[in-house]
Amino acid sequence: MSVSSQCSCQVLLLPQGLLLPGSAFGRPWPGKDTRWKGPRGLQRSARLSRPEKASGAAVSWRPGPHLFTSPPRGVGPGGAAAFARASGLRAARACWASRAMEAGEAAWSQASLRRRLQGSQEAQRRQAVLVQKLQAKVLQYRSWCQELEQRLEAVGGSLPDRWEATEDHSLENALSQLEEEQQRCEGLAEVNTLLRKHLDKANEVNSALKEDVGKLTADWMRAREELELKENEWRSERELYDSYLKGEHSRLLSLWRQVVTFRRHFLEMKTATDRDLSELKAEQMRLSGSILVNCFQLNSGVQLWESLTLGRPVLKDQTEKQVEKEINQKTWEVMSFQVKGDLEKKELQDRVMELSALLVQSQKQNEEKEKTMKTLNDTVEILEASRLEVEYEASLTQNAKEENLSLQKLIKDIIEVSMELALHLSVSLLTSPSRLLHLEPFSLLIIACLCCFHPCSLQALKDELSAKQNSLSFLQHQHKQQEEECKKLQQRLEQLEEESKLSTFHSSHRNREELQQQLKVTEQEVWCLRQSDTELRPKEDSAQGEKLEEQQTTERESAHSLVLGIAFSV
Repeated sequence: MSVSSQCSCQVLLLPQGLLLPGSAFGRPWPGKDTRWKGPRGLQRSARLSRPEKASGAAVSWRPGPHLFTSPPRGVGPGGAAAFARASGLRAARACWASRAMEAGEAAWSQASLRRRLQGSQEAQRRQAVLVQKLQAKVLQYRSWCQELEQRLEAVGGSLPDRWEATEDHSLENALSQLEEEQQRCEGLAEVNTLLRKHLDKANEVNSALKEDVGKLTADWMRAREELELKENEWRSERELYDSYLKGEHSRLLSLWRQVVTFRRHFLEMKTATDRDLSELKAEQMRLSGSILVNCFQLNSGVQLWESLTLGRPVLKDQTEKQVEKEINQKTWEVMSFQVKGDLEKKELQDRVMELSALLVQSQKQNEEKEKTMKTLNDTVEILEASRLEVEYEASLTQNAKEENLSLQKLIKDIIEVSMELALHLSVSLLTSPSRLLHLEPFSLLIIACLCCFHPCSLQALKDELSAKQNSLSFLQHQHKQQEEECKKLQQRLEQLEEESKLSTFHSSHRNREELQQQLKVTEQEVWCLRQSDTELRPKEDSAQGEKLEEQQTTERESAHSLVLGIAFSV
């Protein structure tokens, strides 16, 4: 990097009339008193040098374009100098504030940085050329002074008496001018050496800044690429997770619909079974009642027939045995039907209890499914919170990158200001070297303070940059840990969902098979009851027919016995 970049890190751009001082480089200017007086400001007791007193020259005061052109009225030379110093300080502060604001608002890019580096190299080359020209001019000035001394010695050796008599006053003037020129030559030589030292330091600092900027840009590009890759991976994982959640939600909804439909079918089957059982019970009661009525009627008919057939004991015994046999058979059939109906009723009640227990079990399983759904929702909320934390960390990394860019921008702006100041300084030294003799000690002190401030500010910027890089690496490590935790939670969620799927599938399949088997058994029992009912109906019809036949036979026999009795009586 060029001298301008080094000077930009050390010196601020000052208004016109404030150039590099001699007192800023280690020794005060001869004939000037540059003592510090007071903690809050800079004061000096200015004394003019002997040649300036002789010539009657005043203090050089050159205001900038934005300062007052002349001091207030009624102010002496010392007040004018103090006024010029205060104006220069205000101008320097205002210029620095405006430069800092412009530096904060300027846009930065890598291409512009390369162009600025090329410009700084060109300015360095121009500065070197200017320094060489200044050295040549100093040598020329020294040779001219030596020639003047030789001429004076030669003239003094040839005509000493006449020269002393006639040109005493001109000799004193020439000697005073010679002393002044020698002092100026010494000052220019010191300035030249100091400029060379600052040029070397500027080259070193410029190379170090180049290396730092290259490392920073490489680190920034690498961190940017890594963050882009992480962001793309996170987006793809988020899309996959959203699609997976949608699929699982739809599956759970379909499973819940199946459970609801199964429950509805179960309730319908239960109501139908209860209705069939009530119908069978009513039919059984009706059948048993009709059988008992028929038995009572048969018993009354038998008793009537016995009363009518007292004269025929053999027929009476036969018919009585036959009727008792039929009555016993009917009563046995009725008892067997009643016992069978009670057993079937008990079995149906047991089946209903089993079905109700299965219903309670299915409800418990549904509650467990709801609990698992709740846990899954909690896990989803946890994952969402972790995603928000990752986004917050990404925003922190983005802020760190922006701060890094702002630091790079600030370094670039400092380099630009140093380039401008170095160019201004070199041009002013080349055009008017005598202006160094008329600089204010206050300006020299300002530049010296800025030169002392440079290493501290540069070290502070480097420390801040290293702290930002450490924070960026810490945030990246924390981001990786959060991603690993998210992956573990996703794996756990997938495992829980698979387990819930398997458990729900097995339980629903087992319940379905059990209910199907129970439905088949109940259907078979209903079919058996209906078949037994159909078998009992013809028996009942035959019993009623036999009863009618017996009544007819008894009526015939009673009529025949009446006829016989009438005949015997006649």
